Amino acid sequence: MGNSSLSYLPNALVIDVPEIDDQHARLFEQLEAFKASCIEHNAFVSEEAEAIFQILVDHCATEERLAAQAGLDFGRHGDKHRLMLSGIRKRLDAMAHPEADVYGLIRYVEYWFERHITEEDKGLGQQLRQSARLSEGKQFVDSFPAQQSSY
Repeated sequence: MGNSSLSYLPNALVIDVPEIDDQHARLFEQLEAFKASCIEHNAFVSEEAEAIFQILVDHCATEERLAAQAGLDFGRHGDKHRLMLSGIRKRLDAMAHPEADVYGLIRYVEYWFERHITEEDKGLGQQLRQSARLSEGKQFVDSFPAQQSSY
């Protein structure tokens, strides 16, 4: 994980899957930059919001890919991703209205993301690590030539 992003990901949210942890850290870093930009401009910065949304889309695809490679059932987890992306898309689209609350949007994304990591991604990380250990063990066993019985 890059040093600059590492400081944005609390240790309690590290799931010990480097590719996912890197993306989590990058998302938190982008959210902080987005907040600072909104404060600096005293306005919603749509380009940055769309960039964060794309990071989320890419992140969801990464988790789905890793789960598929490990042979894990990703159905319920994927459903939660789709629901979250739909909710965030709706909130982003609502930013066009003058009464829209950009800071409410940021709080929603941060809260959802932290909760999702704690409730879903920690378990996914355990499953991915377990799958990797099983795969490594199988590769280790498979590296031995079949023994011929001489009985």
